[in-house]
Amino acid sequence: MLTDANLRHTPLTVLVAARYRAAMTTIRPARPADLPRLRTVCALAYDDNPLMRWVLPDDALRVAACAAWLGPSLERYVAAGHVDVLTADDEVVAVAAWRLPGTAVASSGAGAGPGAGTGAGAPPPPRPAAVLGALVGDERATQVLGALAGSTALAPASAGPYLNYLAVLPTQQGRGSGGRLLRHGLETLAGVVGTPWLATTDPRNVPFYERHGFTTAGTHRLGDDGPRLAVLHLDAGGTPRGPSGA
Repeated sequence: MLTDANLRHTPLTVLVAARYRAAMTTIRPARPADLPRLRTVCALAYDDNPLMRWVLPDDALRVAACAAWLGPSLERYVAAGHVDVLTADDEVVAVAAWRLPGTAVASSGAGAGPGAGTGAGAPPPPRPAAVLGALVGDERATQVLGALAGSTALAPASAGPYLNYLAVLPTQQGRGSGGRLLRHGLETLAGVVGTPWLATTDPRNVPFYERHGFTTAGTHRLGDDGPRLAVLHLDAGGTPRGPSGA
């Protein structure tokens, strides 16, 4: 226990870690009311992501632009996908969004089908592709979306749940939040037909996913000057391999 007597001799990193452990952390389904926070978590977590740096190169505007681009997609995931959040003291600090086979959920690179609104009678949110066009121009948006679509050949033969977003606030990274959400999602969706899979442009993420039972099915270069996208599938019978620092 940290007492007044030893507080002044305790390193700041230890104090922060102790406070985080003391916080009540919970995993629960995302709710529509969480959407502003989900956008913020994703935008901050992906600020240094190679894909986002390629698509949105302006460092000063990337966080805001990323929130704008991903917002409509997150709305659709909350409405029709499977989204879990991890909260610390009731504040969302991490999010995992899965697209389920056969659903009309749209990712940040495609439109949505009928019924993708956020409630009965509610108008659907803007199409993510249209938002990207407003941010970078229609020609550039078409190039980006075409490049992303080129990775579809690396999907599993029987595609199951697709992890489109796994994001942890930068101030909370390295404490196991991402690993907890990933394991929770894999356990919750274990009965869904097909192979769970995902894609990432950040090579630092690959070892993390490998520790949780995924293997790289292949890679795909995005355009002539973009990052390489790695597509990973969960091994047959693959299971999480214990705690992770992400």
